[in-house]
Amino acid sequence: LTWLLCRELRLRHHAEQELALLAATDALTGVANRRTLDQTLRHEWFRAQRSGKPLSVLMVDADHFKAFNDRHGHQGGDDALRAVATVICANVRRPGDLVARYGGEEFSVILAETDNAGARQIAEKIRLSVEQMPLVAGAETPITVSIGISTWTTEKEISLEQLLFMADKALYQAKEGGRNRVVAAQ
Repeated sequence: LTWLLCRELRLRHHAEQELALLAATDALTGVANRRTLDQTLRHEWFRAQRSGKPLSVLMVDADHFKAFNDRHGHQGGDDALRAVATVICANVRRPGDLVARYGGEEFSVILAETDNAGARQIAEKIRLSVEQMPLVAGAETPITVSIGISTWTTEKEISLEQLLFMADKALYQAKEGGRNRVVAAQ
């Protein structure tokens, strides 16, 4: 009886771990979901406040994605989002950093203890790597991304909400500036 109870407890524990993983992951791309992003960002924000070390956030958006989806269908769009997520993850390697799907064709990257120059370097590697992905069948131009960067340092007295707003604003400046570029918030 004891052996059966232990076995059932192990099975239940394994099932709970699987559910926790599913609840934290975006089903389409396999990266963290918005809920995990919000939790991790809050955690990293408070850690940065305590340590005084910088915290950077990247907002990454696939350029002209609606047109891409219309031309290649939803399956093609889903495949493209998975490929973009894979490329972003390949360029964000530190265990403390996080890649998450923000929503739609937009991703967010948390770069703990990373200043603006470091964030810009990573963002540019992501942008270039996405641009160099193989062309999708029937496509004439590569998939590209626009990236907005915002960095908190001890010199900036901003809130977490302002940090996100500034990254989003920088992303829209990148879009308005011609897309396929990286813009850092001032």
